[in-house]
Amino acid sequence: MISFTEVGVEVAERVTDYVHPLIAALRGDPAGEPAFWERIAEARTPLVEPDPAHPGYSLVTYVFPAGEARHVVVQPGFGVGRENVMERVPGAGVCHATYRYRNDVRTSYSFGPDMPLISFLDADEAEWKAFRDAILNLKPEPDPNGRESWVSRAGDGLPDNVTSMLTLPEALDQALAQKRAGVARGHLETHQLRSEIMGNERRVWVYTPPGYDAARRYPLLLAFDGGAALTLMPTHRILDNLIADGRIEPLVAVMLDNATPTSRNVELPCNEDFVRFLETELLPLIEAGYSVSKDPNDRFVTGVSYGGLASFWVGLRLPHLFGNVIGQSSSLWWGPGFDLDKPLNAQTNRSEWLIDQYAATPRLPLKIWMEVGLMEPSDRMIEPNRRMREALQAKGYDVTYAERPGGHDYALWRGTLALALTDMMGAAAPAKEPA
Repeated sequence: MISFTEVGVEVAERVTDYVHPLIAALRGDPAGEPAFWERIAEARTPLVEPDPAHPGYSLVTYVFPAGEARHVVVQPGFGVGRENVMERVPGAGVCHATYRYRNDVRTSYSFGPDMPLISFLDADEAEWKAFRDAILNLKPEPDPNGRESWVSRAGDGLPDNVTSMLTLPEALDQALAQKRAGVARGHLETHQLRSEIMGNERRVWVYTPPGYDAARRYPLLLAFDGGAALTLMPTHRILDNLIADGRIEPLVAVMLDNATPTSRNVELPCNEDFVRFLETELLPLIEAGYSVSKDPNDRFVTGVSYGGLASFWVGLRLPHLFGNVIGQSSSLWWGPGFDLDKPLNAQTNRSEWLIDQYAATPRLPLKIWMEVGLMEPSDRMIEPNRRMREALQAKGYDVTYAERPGGHDYALWRGTLALALTDMMGAAAPAKEPA
C-alpha cells in the first residue's frame, strides 16, 4: 500500500479492496463499454465519493481508455510508475485505479500509456536511460473526461499544456491565482539577457505594479523558472490580486527564465557562477531600468523544487542583496556530484549539502519561509526539509515552515505562494522614496 502520513493520519493511499459501482457493472457486462463511456462523459472524472468508513476522506477513481497500450500508469500526485499501474477491466478497454485522499488535498494528475516501470532504487543504467528518455519525449496525457483542468502556454509555438486537476472539498482556496474582473493589472516587459558568465542567453520578464511610479522605490521579487512562474503559477495574477486586496505593498517582480530546457539542472543547484551572474549581470540590469529598493530587507527570492534550492543558495551567498527566502518544495536532498544521467544506486553525491552549509555558517540576516508537500517522497523531500528547518531554528533564524496536503506540484504551489508573500511582506505599506 502506498501511503503518506501526518502524525499517523494518512493523506493519500492506493485502495485495492474497493471497486466503483460503474466499474463493477462493466466487469459484469464488458459489452456495455460504449454505454459506460457515455456515463463517464456525463459524470466527468475522476469519480469522487465520500468514504463512509473514513470521515474526512474521499474515494477517488481514475478512469482512462487503454487504447493500444500494454499498460497505463496514472500519476495521482504521489508514488512512482510501477506502484500506480491501473487495473484493466477484462474484455474491455477501460483502465481504472482508486485512491483514498484526505479532503483537503489538491493535486494535478495525468496518464502515461506504456510508461517504463522501473525501480528508482534498483534500476541499472540502461533502465534509467529508457526512463529518462520517456520522461523527456513522452508527454503525459490529460484526462479526456476530466472535471477540472487548467491550460498554460508552452511557448515557442508549441501546443498549450493541459493539466488535469483533482480538488477535494476542503482544499485551500486558490482564487488569488485566477484572473479577476475589476482588478487593476500590472505591466509585463520582456528582455533578452546575454550572460558572459554563464555563456548563454535567456528571457527575463519584469512585472511592474499598477500605478508604477519611477519616483518611488519598490520591493523586489526574483522568481526562478520564469516561464513556469508566469504560466503554471501564475505569479503576475497572484501579485495583481494581492496588491488589489491590500495584502502586500506594490512591488517589482523579475521572472528569470532558464536559458535552455536543461540548463536549470546545472544553474539552479548551488552554482557559484549563477549567483555571480545574478549579482553582476541581472541585478544591474534591473536596477538601471526599474525603481527598486536596494535594501535586502525589501528583496525576496522564490522558487520551486530546484528553484527552491537555488533560493536558499542565494540567501546563503547573497544575503547583502536578498534578505528574504521563499522555498517551495525545495530540493534540499541535492549535493555536489549528483548526476541526472545516473540511477540513484550509482550516485556518489554528498546529500543535503546545503543544509550542512547553513548549519556551519553563523546566522545570516535572513527571513525564511518554506514548505513541503506531505505527498512528496519522505526520504528525498520531506525529511530534508524538516532537517533544514531544524538547522535554521537551531541558529535562531526567523523561519516559517509548513507541511501541506499535496505533492511536488504546481497544483499546490500556485495557491501557497500567496500565503508566502502575505506572511513575508505583511500588510501593505506606502512605497518608499528613492534613497
